[in-house]
Amino acid sequence: MKYIHSKFPTLFVLSLNIILLTNLLNAQSKTTTAVKVFDAPVIDGLLNDDVWKKGISINDFLQQEPVPGSAPSLKTEFKILYDDENLYIGVVCYDNEPGKIIAREMKWDGFISADDNLKIIFDTFNDDRSAYWFGTNPLGAQNDALLTGFEMSGFNEDWDGVWEVECAILENGWSAEFKFPFSTFKFYDKQKQVWGFNILRAIRRKNEEVLWTSIGQNSGFLKIAEAGDLLGIENIKRGNPVYLMPYISTGAQFVNGNKKYLAEPGLDVKYGITETLSLDATVNTDFAQVESDRARINLTRFPLFFPEKREFFLEGRKTFDFNLGGNNNLFYSRRIGISRNQEIPIIGGAKLVGRVGDFELGFIDMQTAEKGSEPSTNYGTVRAKYDLLNSSYAGFMITNKFTSRQTQTSLGGDFHFSFNDFMGDKNLIIHASAAKSDLQNSNKNSWAGNFYVDYPNDLIDTYLGYRFIQSGFDPEIGFVSRRGYQQLVYNLDISPRINSGGIKKLQFEAIESSMIFSGNGVLQSAAFAVSPLGIEFDSGDEIRIGIHRVFDRPDRDFEIFDNTTIKAGSYWYTTYGIGFDSSPMRNIYGEANFITGGYYNGNRSEIEGRITFTVNKNLSVGGDFTYNHITINDNTLNTSEIGGRIAYTFSKHVNSSLFAQWNNEQNEMNLNYRFNWKPKIGSDLYIVVNQLFSTQDKIRSKDITVLAKFVWMMVI
Repeated sequence: MKYIHSKFPTLFVLSLNIILLTNLLNAQSKTTTAVKVFDAPVIDGLLNDDVWKKGISINDFLQQEPVPGSAPSLKTEFKILYDDENLYIGVVCYDNEPGKIIAREMKWDGFISADDNLKIIFDTFNDDRSAYWFGTNPLGAQNDALLTGFEMSGFNEDWDGVWEVECAILENGWSAEFKFPFSTFKFYDKQKQVWGFNILRAIRRKNEEVLWTSIGQNSGFLKIAEAGDLLGIENIKRGNPVYLMPYISTGAQFVNGNKKYLAEPGLDVKYGITETLSLDATVNTDFAQVESDRARINLTRFPLFFPEKREFFLEGRKTFDFNLGGNNNLFYSRRIGISRNQEIPIIGGAKLVGRVGDFELGFIDMQTAEKGSEPSTNYGTVRAKYDLLNSSYAGFMITNKFTSRQTQTSLGGDFHFSFNDFMGDKNLIIHASAAKSDLQNSNKNSWAGNFYVDYPNDLIDTYLGYRFIQSGFDPEIGFVSRRGYQQLVYNLDISPRINSGGIKKLQFEAIESSMIFSGNGVLQSAAFAVSPLGIEFDSGDEIRIGIHRVFDRPDRDFEIFDNTTIKAGSYWYTTYGIGFDSSPMRNIYGEANFITGGYYNGNRSEIEGRITFTVNKNLSVGGDFTYNHITINDNTLNTSEIGGRIAYTFSKHVNSSLFAQWNNEQNEMNLNYRFNWKPKIGSDLYIVVNQLFSTQDKIRSKDITVLAKFVWMMVI
């Protein structure tokens, strides 16, 4: 490992210099113009208002899928208007077989990609770094997100904006009318706006996607740098609206025969301090509407990672990302208000996110209350990124956890270079980050780092990375799965397009490898995967086979399911797998995977699958399962995890769902029912029922919680 330490930085710097020398600018040529109007169109999905005649028709779309650059099979046309308060987009999706249009999703933030759909992005800063993403389908479902860079890893669907859309199915296709208040966006205070813009239409029964711009095998809708320019918007103001969202949560808990009644008011505030900077504040924070975590059986020796689900932390979460490889991160918001799987009351806090000049800034400060052995705690985080080149940055992060007992501060710095025109039209990413925890005590073994070069392109996708986390690295507001290691990662995937005989693309996983060494260079674990063949069909179905070779050297005994002990030692074993994914354009779709082979000093066979049945636009039913058959230490283990969901959507503003989960380790069945009504954008009524049953020996009720939460948004 001394070789890695001495040679890797040299290789890294050399690669960076080559990139900087060969990088060429790739200016966009496509533009469209918004026309100012004084009479707003009626948002009903029908572009029959006279005001739409003033718009400039744009219809020069090309295929992105299945054959980039080919002519679309169906015509698409859009127009853009605006007034002092709003931006309007009208789109007509022509279709000579409207009876074959696929439209099944109505839920807010539902899965519209399985339907015919429209998606739009606005890069309001026109900086190729971030964008707003909006989507709809012929039923007028609403989906929105924030994009960061041109990587899918920067896709944050948890953001919710204030906007409207209505759609209509016509005799010759379908149409959509969008209304976007300028207060929804952040943008520079300039007389003349120039925004990055792109629009995608998906014709789902053909698995065809057409784009206005950014077409090519290494391009695509999410490649913000190749968006076109939206011109014509002049003399607009975002304004500084204050969004007040008072709420009240009320309900009852029945646990082991004990009753507890709840009635808690609270307040969330959103305020646009400037056109580019916004403040979120919360008082007596409540997350009653959040769905329960999925319980999982852990068959590894490392802690499981659970994603954040709380809305306050989800919005703008990409700003606070400081990744150290895998799920390891300098900032993990679930450390705030959750301890040992128990909720800790949050007294209040604030979050500031936005841009100031060439800086992207993020700030969080939260205060939790004392509960049991947990003292009242203050959590603070500062994140800053400085713009470099076209779509790159250099940044830093500081996290601080303060109690009356101690203070723990961590610091990190990173740079991220994204090139979308390397060697013409190729994508290339170079990233480096380093962090230190416990700055007060200056522990020498409290460093972590993540360095990688990524080449994510259509034909060849390859990745080389080096990571390390020292034994004393322990960020109190972060997540670390293991410590005291160095890791080398190299992946190479080759995916030639066929577009013949019903096959869209072949997928060859030439190698996916990971080797983890201890601090003194001893191999601790390794994984090598090869996929001799994967096929993606024109229908959207996929099939793949794979071979994995695994090594693990636990330095101490650890327990898995049913108190079974895996002894310390060295283990090599091989597994074989096959998987199938069916296209979501079907009413019944899902996936299935089967893996069999070695498992430490025994054997393991695993089968997992999920299925969704879309009965109609209102009702869908789904389920998933994971089953393991393990023989080890002369014992036989069988693990089972089952989940099921029934969702009924009354309209795009009213939906309900029932989720159930069970596994044979905890022997508990959890039922979670959620009802959500949006009387207007930004306001919600939630009704939540959580019922926990024990299935040990016999089924009996353990506890039940019934909650109602009402949020009303006011704009001042």
